[in-house]
Amino acid sequence: MIRAVAISPNGQTLASGGLDNQIKLWNLKTGEMRTFARSHFNAVNAIAITPNGKTLISGSKDKTIKVWDLHTGEVVRTLTGHTNAVTSIALSANGKLLVSGSSDTTIKLWNLDTGELRATLNEHTHAVNTVSISPDSRRIASGSSDNTVKVWQVV
Repeated sequence: MIRAVAISPNGQTLASGGLDNQIKLWNLKTGEMRTFARSHFNAVNAIAITPNGKTLISGSKDKTIKVWDLHTGEVVRTLTGHTNAVTSIALSANGKLLVSGSSDTTIKLWNLDTGELRATLNEHTHAVNTVSISPDSRRIASGSSDNTVKVWQVV
């Protein structure tokens, strides 16, 4: 089962992730698929590609976020801090801020360049299912199994 997809900025590649713990890349012109990575130890729930098309980010049920060089397939860094499945990720328009939501009820803000955890938001009472960043990177929205949507101001 596929849990996440993302299309590269140039529109030529689709990345998918799912319950098989793998990330696959699809050439959208030819339809050819290649297994990109098998580094997660559980389902891949979220995928994003940076605006420059050089980096792929994946979030997994194994509680980690992996940052990949899209061209070499190598893991650049692994972000840890969630205590349950990473359910969603979102990138700022400039590709420098990563936001992750988790079944642990938290939202985490990461500096994608350094991997530094900038903040943890923890006002939801149930799993965070989806996160989004406004185009100007000044607001984050989250949706949760607690039946709430919250909007956060980014400082």
